[in-house]
Amino acid sequence: MGKVLYIDYERCIGCKACVIGCEECSGHDHLSRMFVDELSPGETVATSPTPCMHCKTPACAESCPVQAISIAPDGTVLSASLEKCIGCKNCTYACPFGIPKVDDVKNVMYKCDMCYDRTSKGRPPMCASVCPTDTIRFVDEEEIKYDSPKPVQYKWDFGGTIIETRTVIGLPDTETHRFGYWESEGVQKHNE
Repeated sequence: MGKVLYIDYERCIGCKACVIGCEECSGHDHLSRMFVDELSPGETVATSPTPCMHCKTPACAESCPVQAISIAPDGTVLSASLEKCIGCKNCTYACPFGIPKVDDVKNVMYKCDMCYDRTSKGRPPMCASVCPTDTIRFVDEEEIKYDSPKPVQYKWDFGGTIIETRTVIGLPDTETHRFGYWESEGVQKHNE
């Protein structure tokens, strides 16, 4: 096992430094492959960075009719090869997380490749390098999955199909509240 992305939503402040860092990464043609989603617009200001989940068996690669999406030896799911991609969007339909995008002008798929040019040399990806709150970290996969101080998720159930990812999500600790999340601090709805 190598290093993976660890995302702790409770730490995200929505500054989008990860998006800007991704755009500035060489080889990304100023297209960010990182997105920041608003979790419940109108109810809360909570946000979350959304990179590729780097599935162990990636549906995007399996659905590609020209094998444009490859998997690096460390398990990183790479963006589509410019030479092979035909822009058919099969990968965008197959991904259960909605990650791959297709540049309609260039007719090519792009997505987070965990800055493979950097991470393959042991350096953290740009998003993790510039995150001011440590929401995104580049950590040891085994340590974060099996010895994390807070609950994590890296297996997802899509109607009985279990998908294991290399991107690991830190979950709110609703039992000990060690990390500051309290259910009672939820947003009050207008009808309450």
